[in-house]
Amino acid sequence: MRATINGKRVTDKESLHALLRQKLNLPQDCGRNLDAVYDLLTEPGKDRIITVKHPELLRQRLGDYADRLFRMLKDASESGHVKLIIK
Repeated sequence: MRATINGKRVTDKESLHALLRQKLNLPQDCGRNLDAVYDLLTEPGKDRIITVKHPELLRQRLGDYADRLFRMLKDASESGHVKLIIK
């Protein structure tokens, strides 16, 4: 599965988590936190290619939370179930 997270569409944490649920086909009851997203991304048999566009906008709009997002995605990519591309 391929998904693109576009920083232009994110204004705050809520919009980020709504976008993650939509683009990554996460269940609606997925916790609105990065730990829950990580757990779902690293489930075996659900490999994903995630492209992050406009990461600088995510950093401007989310501050430290964007850094936590990028760390979580990098950690998920090390699981072997996620390929991460940042443009």
